Amino acid sequence: MKKKMILLAGTLICLIVVWSVMTGQRQQSYAEAELTDQDKIWIITDLHYLSQDLFDDGEAFSYIEKTAAGKDLRYGKERMEALVEQVEREHPSLLLVSGDLSLNGEKQSVVELAQYFTQIEEKGTEILVIPGNHDIASGWARGFKGNQQEVTDQVTSQQFEDLFADNGYQQASSRDQASLSYLAKPFSNAWFLMIDSNIYASVQGDGAPTTNGRIKKETLNWIDVQLQAAKQAGVSLIPVVHHNVLQQHAMLSKGYTLDNAVDLKALFNQYGIQFGFSGHTHSQNIVEEDLGQVSYTEVVNGAFSIYPALIGQLSLDDTSIRYQKTQLDMASWAEKHQPSDPNLQDHVSYLQTVFDSTSDIMVHNALNDEHWYDGETADAISQFIMPANRAYFSGEKLDQTWLDETVFPSQAYQTLQAVSPRSFLADYLDVIIKRSQNRDVEQVTVSK
Repeated sequence: MKKKMILLAGTLICLIVVWSVMTGQRQQSYAEAELTDQDKIWIITDLHYLSQDLFDDGEAFSYIEKTAAGKDLRYGKERMEALVEQVEREHPSLLLVSGDLSLNGEKQSVVELAQYFTQIEEKGTEILVIPGNHDIASGWARGFKGNQQEVTDQVTSQQFEDLFADNGYQQASSRDQASLSYLAKPFSNAWFLMIDSNIYASVQGDGAPTTNGRIKKETLNWIDVQLQAAKQAGVSLIPVVHHNVLQQHAMLSKGYTLDNAVDLKALFNQYGIQFGFSGHTHSQNIVEEDLGQVSYTEVVNGAFSIYPALIGQLSLDDTSIRYQKTQLDMASWAEKHQPSDPNLQDHVSYLQTVFDSTSDIMVHNALNDEHWYDGETADAISQFIMPANRAYFSGEKLDQTWLDETVFPSQAYQTLQAVSPRSFLADYLDVIIKRSQNRDVEQVTVSK
């Protein structure tokens, strides 16, 4: 018995030594790789993945689909499969995921996503993840079966960290003790500050996820230390936050821009941070703001869960930071797997239909709320609001000829402009047109 115990102890020691060596090798390679202009860095956000085990074709799921604000909830599994295959073909070095991984923090959804991320890392692509406001301790975690919404297991902050241990948390060079923020150094010359800006319960949530975000005082102090370290090391540092640091939309800030964004902007200004990512609003956008000593450019990558399933690409060199919007290659997945479902045969068209339907509902609801509803007028207004809203969220440019020859002369547009008090839809369309005319939100280059 004593010999067996000695042998067992020896075996455990060997296993621990092997594990330590393997871990050390991974940490060393993780820190020593130098980022070159050949390296591809991808970013996705707002996946809002819902496990297919949590819904059927019943009334409850049909209702949640119609109220999902343009998100597709049905085919998250297939999009993740397509992403894994695209990673295998194109070999990005790093994938950033900036929150709202799940629909509403369902544990089953998060577990499945972690498995897809494992597949991606097995292809040689490192992943860095932070949570969004929907991911942790959400009282809205539900399954949808028949005509019932069924309460399902939530994800705690500790479970989130454990499930995504290999996607940033285990490799972090520094961890904030007050949140799920961390500093990752996947390259010797480029670091990523993954900032948890969310407000959630420590264990179980009750009710809707909190929309707005705030960075804790302790976390701000920790961020200060990380930014100082990056400046002293002379490396590029890219912050990744779920909530917006800059105001991204003229008509939308409360609940989307950080409550204490001024504090984070002050730190970015102090340490010369020029570029970063966020998500949360679902719409592709790029905004630059002069902070005093530096100008800060923030890219909000469009949501992976809505038309057309966007992927951002980032590249850096000694002189500049370059961003380019791209999208999921669902067509290659469909060509390989030959699905019988027409919604998967041409998935981008399906995503457009889902999103346009939400825009149409928005038009009808707005006119009804403003007490001048007419079905025929609403349908006519929808004909230009749908493509305009689609362009706004996807980052595509509006065709000025289409505006000049089709939209502006139409009776529906004239009616919308003439309504008093001014309609929300008229103001919203003006914002979309102004952005399309004034700036490119699909790509940007920032000189260091």
